[in-house]
Amino acid sequence: MSSNKREFGEHTPALDVIEGIDLTGYEVIVTGANSGIGVETLRALAKAGARCILCSRSIEKAQPVRDDIVKSTGNNKIEIEQLELDSLDNVNAFVKRFLAKNRYLNILVNNAGVMACPQQNTKDGFEYQFGTNHLGHFALTIGLLPSLIAGAKAVGRKSRVISLSSIGHTLSDIDFNDINFKNRPYVPFLSYGQAKTCNSLFAVGLNKRYANQGVVSNAVMPGFIMTNLQQHMDESEYEKWGMKDSQGNLLVKMKSIEAGASTSVWAATAPELEGFGGLYLENCHIGQPGTNTPEIIKNMHGYLPHALNEENADKLWKISEEFIKNKSPN
Repeated sequence: MSSNKREFGEHTPALDVIEGIDLTGYEVIVTGANSGIGVETLRALAKAGARCILCSRSIEKAQPVRDDIVKSTGNNKIEIEQLELDSLDNVNAFVKRFLAKNRYLNILVNNAGVMACPQQNTKDGFEYQFGTNHLGHFALTIGLLPSLIAGAKAVGRKSRVISLSSIGHTLSDIDFNDINFKNRPYVPFLSYGQAKTCNSLFAVGLNKRYANQGVVSNAVMPGFIMTNLQQHMDESEYEKWGMKDSQGNLLVKMKSIEAGASTSVWAATAPELEGFGGLYLENCHIGQPGTNTPEIIKNMHGYLPHALNEENADKLWKISEEFIKNKSPN
């Protein structure tokens, strides 16, 4: 992996970020890579020569995406694997299949996610956004740690785990007394905010525990991009959270899908980030603290202190370990 230092911004497309980077011999996994920014994240990493696994709930839906990426990059080392993050059994089955390949892993992009959906539970009984966005990725990453540690030894550079967070984290810290909304009213965006805070804190916790074994982790805020992630939102929700005015006019900066993937790609490959972890990244830069939720949402950048709180990261790690061990929120 080598490149001259260049300047990137909020609208730099992912293929520009990857230019000059050589990932020949690298092994990559991207979750949710069959749609939205996951497609462009995988495309960029494939363009650099990595062997990539495209994770999708549906093999059938992923096939044309895989074919398009092969055609556009000239890299035919793109594999499809079925993965359902709302099922710990399914996640564990994926991990077993990968470990059985006896391959190391250099880059894991925990990209898949759901947003502001109606109240429901995962197959194991966890609140859906917490269970899918955080817990499924927690179980996946922990399961793949042997391969990530081996990957660092194989290429002589630290393996990187990218955790997709969001400015949505500003909407809610973690309620450790009721993560699964059993005893409090369910509000879709508070659940989403809590899950995105979990994603950021997981990056902090993972980096703290495994950086000295060759695995670094950072959280990424991709930006505001219109994808199927917003399928559960209506106009009133945009207005409520200050993203649109009463006439439906957009009040926040928007990115293309190609630019939305760029910070993930930068986090996964930038030479200037070698060895750095536990950070909140946005617009292909290290994020800066913001002052309050409305201001951060309006400007589409910045984070609140709870996103990188090490004490809460430790608490989240402990409870997540217990959840995946018991496969139950009880």
